[in-house]
Amino acid sequence: MLEFTVGKDFPLGDCRGKEGFFFDYGETGIASLTIVFKHMRPLEVDLITREHGRIGLFMYSGIIFVSCKFGRIDGDNAYTVHLHERPEEIFVPKAEEGTGIPLHIFAVESTNNVLLGLRVCGMSSKWTNELGRMIDEQKKLPFSYEEYRANTFMCHNRWSSKDLLRMGTCYKLGASEAENPFEVIRGGKA
Repeated sequence: MLEFTVGKDFPLGDCRGKEGFFFDYGETGIASLTIVFKHMRPLEVDLITREHGRIGLFMYSGIIFVSCKFGRIDGDNAYTVHLHERPEEIFVPKAEEGTGIPLHIFAVESTNNVLLGLRVCGMSSKWTNELGRMIDEQKKLPFSYEEYRANTFMCHNRWSSKDLLRMGTCYKLGASEAENPFEVIRGGKA
């Protein structure tokens, strides 16, 4: 069993020397977003672990881009099931209205791999089902690591993280239970 303790070594992998946003959804059915930077300040950790945020899904050339914004911190990550050992075992269960998968969010210091903060957010049924649809579609596509890298590079040259967030299926983290997060993002009722 994995144990997550703020101030201790991050147990999901060695993040030393890495920087950026890393999304994963694997055979275990656990969705995680690990945000890794050098010398993260307490304000930045608070933005990631305590404040409202937005997370979006956008598919380009068979690659799922998970984009996020926490205050002034934004970024994205290219995701494909094909980088997993058993991609055929990865699936997202259909979410009924008012339910969704939990997203585990971690803030990790890049210089020493120490966990600085964490939170778990319940994602909406719309976001969860969109991730499931994209993963199912992705599994049907042929995969070439060279094409994956080239298409990721092409996407990043074409659009910023903010663009990907704006164009994708977006969810507001930290929305109250009474408000529809998609109405918040759109600025009113659809």
